[in-house]
Amino acid sequence: MSRPLSADELFPAGSTAIAQRFITLATGVRVRVAESGPRNGEPVLMLPGWCCTVYMYRHAFDELARRGMRAIAVDLRGFGLSDRPDVAGAYSLDAYLADLAALLDALDLKRVALVGQSMGGGVALHFALRNPERVERLVLINPTGLVPLRFLPLIRMLPRALTRLMDGQLAPRLMVSFILRRLAYGDPRMVTERDVDEYWSPTQLPGAIRAARAALSEFDWRPVSDAEASGLATPSMVILGRADRLIGNNEASARRLPGAAVQCLPGGHCVHEEHPRDAYRLIAEFVNPEGV
Repeated sequence: MSRPLSADELFPAGSTAIAQRFITLATGVRVRVAESGPRNGEPVLMLPGWCCTVYMYRHAFDELARRGMRAIAVDLRGFGLSDRPDVAGAYSLDAYLADLAALLDALDLKRVALVGQSMGGGVALHFALRNPERVERLVLINPTGLVPLRFLPLIRMLPRALTRLMDGQLAPRLMVSFILRRLAYGDPRMVTERDVDEYWSPTQLPGAIRAARAALSEFDWRPVSDAEASGLATPSMVILGRADRLIGNNEASARRLPGAAVQCLPGGHCVHEEHPRDAYRLIAEFVNPEGV
């Protein structure tokens, strides 16, 4: 039976091209940030999905950096190696938006290209709607916030008290492997054992499952209204996996965003992990067309 990777073994351990640091935000939450590329490059800040970490953007640190861009990813509160606060409302949409604003301040970034996948896409979309002056370009990868989630009511049936009692025992490695191979990826053959370890190991940390369950209840997973969508002033691109089993084909909903460039790739919910060259080529061309 595999043991969880320690914090020192998790990505980007051993990399000399990717810097990792911990930042205590003005909100009081300490988050992990990973970064590569030139400091003066076009900054691209990437937000992972629910229960995910900077690992899901592992390919970006090479693909974007070699194009002269500054690739930055963060473990959102509750996930990865970031803090897991245990107070009511800690995982609300407003809490995540406050963290994001504080992170931009901490990184001294007045404006940024913002990339978000799944739940991170929902955070990015709402942040751009509320703070258009801080978002240069918006890229959403199979995001929440456009269509209702298929499995949310079922997952919410898991009692919060049970997550406190059992915590990491509720996320065995076999279950994480199943989710990756049968739900998150379009092609299960592309999932490696390292992928499973990187996704599974953080769920074994104290309070990780409790935080994940709290986010299911407290975060605003609802689709934005047509009126809200029409108010998006930021140039945007939506990348969708044609085989996304978790959210499904939301191409029509994505086109509600004014002028959005909608790109469909032959992958699943984690399409940017299955087809990183295609995904990051699209992102680079959209974020910095003159520099590609």
